[in-house]
Amino acid sequence: MLLRTFQPLTRVTGDLVGDWDRVPAGLAAPYRAMVAAMERAGVGTGGLPPVWAWRGELRLIDAMLLFDAEHELSRGFATVEFDAPAGLVVESDYGRWNDFLAASLEGRECAWELGTAAREPVQVCLPYVRASWVRDVRPLPTGGWGRLDPAAAV
Repeated sequence: MLLRTFQPLTRVTGDLVGDWDRVPAGLAAPYRAMVAAMERAGVGTGGLPPVWAWRGELRLIDAMLLFDAEHELSRGFATVEFDAPAGLVVESDYGRWNDFLAASLEGRECAWELGTAAREPVQVCLPYVRASWVRDVRPLPTGGWGRLDPAAAV
């Protein structure tokens, strides 16, 4: 299955696995809920947080919505394109995930269950990404945000 992920350039060497030290404290509980949902779907992560990716075309605006351009993307990120075994890919709905994150961060009662994606690109989670799966690594811009076309494919 052809997928793409955004990763800091410093992380695109070797296999990519989740790391709880990289998950902000406020997001640990929602991430653990995703890990549990992945387990229920038959994809174990070994207790590590998932690697997030997408199926479908990614645009610069997708990266800019996920990461702060000035403080994160300017440090060097890339779009990593890779082929993953379908049996390791768990799809979820990005909109529902964001609603779940908001409820969790606001302290509202909420539960996470996987659901069918409403639109592309489709959010997916994997337990890891093997370096041997990688087809291409395309660095993202590190500046000039006001002059770039956010609809450009990355």
